[in-house]
Amino acid sequence: MPISFPDQVVAFLANPANQGPFPGTIGLAAFATTSFTQRYGQGGFQVTGVTLGTPSDFVLQELLLDPARISGFREKRSEQPQRFWYELRIGREDSGWADATFTVPVQLAAQAFPGSIQLGPAGNLVPAGLSDPAPLDHQLGFQIPVLTDPLSFEFNAAVYVFATADPSPVADLRRILALRRLLENHPQFLVSLDGTADQRPYLFIQLYPSTTLSGSSTPLTLPAVVQTFGAADVLAAVIAIPNM
Repeated sequence: MPISFPDQVVAFLANPANQGPFPGTIGLAAFATTSFTQRYGQGGFQVTGVTLGTPSDFVLQELLLDPARISGFREKRSEQPQRFWYELRIGREDSGWADATFTVPVQLAAQAFPGSIQLGPAGNLVPAGLSDPAPLDHQLGFQIPVLTDPLSFEFNAAVYVFATADPSPVADLRRILALRRLLENHPQFLVSLDGTADQRPYLFIQLYPSTTLSGSSTPLTLPAVVQTFGAADVLAAVIAIPNM
């Protein structure tokens, strides 16, 4: 029985010697730079650089669960004084599997935009003339420098890896986006750089074998798939697993 591509990926990442170089093999740093610049370069910040550290905390074949949910009903009783009857259930459902998950340190270099001003004696306030927009109405003009000092943000990004031997790009992307929508509802998901310190960004990777989408008879090209996934902040990459 032939060994499937997901089996090869899991076996490859089970070897600690392959875990450190893995982000570089699939071009994760370049993807993170583009993704995080578009996602977090807004709301008063301009991202100027993204640096990834050494990956760690690899988990293989991780079950992904929905957050705990409470469901049930409330029934109003006719007794006096007024009473209610509650029947509640607490449960959670699995939303799928990730072939591998790990964390990677992320340092975001950014600048405040449009910046900030400094008031007081050190504010370098300079008179800029006088205007008379209306009779008996005088406006004084001043000039003050805008400070755009660089900022640095550090996070531990959570990375989810999915491996597929028989590509179905639409179905694969839908599965990942469903997981992302689930995670976005969690308060730990980093929405903007002015969020709380315990929030973290997420990265999603879809792996295909190197022989996929490379033949002339394939109706989809690899650049087209990469571009489609990239628009949804998902890295689509091909990888050749060496014999182990």
